[in-house]
Amino acid sequence: SDINARNPPKAAWELVSLPKKEGGLGVLNLQTQNDALLLKNLHKFFNRLDIPWVHLVWESYYNDGSLPTDHNKGSFWWRDNLKLLTSFKGMARVNICDWASCLFWEDLWGDHVPKLHFPELFSFAKDINISLKNARDTADHAILLQLPLLQTALDQLNVLAQHLVSLPNSDDPDCWT
Repeated sequence: SDINARNPPKAAWELVSLPKKEGGLGVLNLQTQNDALLLKNLHKFFNRLDIPWVHLVWESYYNDGSLPTDHNKGSFWWRDNLKLLTSFKGMARVNICDWASCLFWEDLWGDHVPKLHFPELFSFAKDINISLKNARDTADHAILLQLPLLQTALDQLNVLAQHLVSLPNSDDPDCWT
C-alpha cells in the first residue's frame, strides 16, 4: 500500500495520452492542442498580421484605442480566444514600435510590468486598462493619476517618465514575441 500511495494509478485518459514508448497509445490531448491554436490566434492578433480576421477584430472591437482586457467583448469565437489572454501575456513580451497594442500598466514592455515595478505609483492610477499609446497621447497627464501623489509615487513617476522618453516611436506595429 505504501507503493500505491507514492505512485497512484493514472486515469485512463492519462494512459491513453502517454507516448507509445511509455506504454500509452500516443493520443494527443485535444484541450492542449486547442489552447495552442488559440494562443497562436492571439499572437497573430497582437502582431496585427495582415489577415482578414485580424483586421476585422481590430476594427470591430478596438478601433477606439482600447485593448482586450476581459472575456466579455466580441463574438463567441473571439471570447474563446480571450480566455487565454492571461496565459498569452504571461509568455509574451512586447517590443514597442507604435505603442498601440500594449497596456500601460499590465503588460511586460521594456524590462518590467509597470504595475509590479512601480506599485506605489500604480496605486494612484485612475484607469488600469489604459493602453500605452493612449497614456502617451493624453494631453494632461494629471488625469491619469489620482492627485496629490506621495513622494515615493512621485519618484517612481519620474523614473517611469524617463523610461518612456527612451522608447522608440515608429509607424511599424508593436512586435509581440
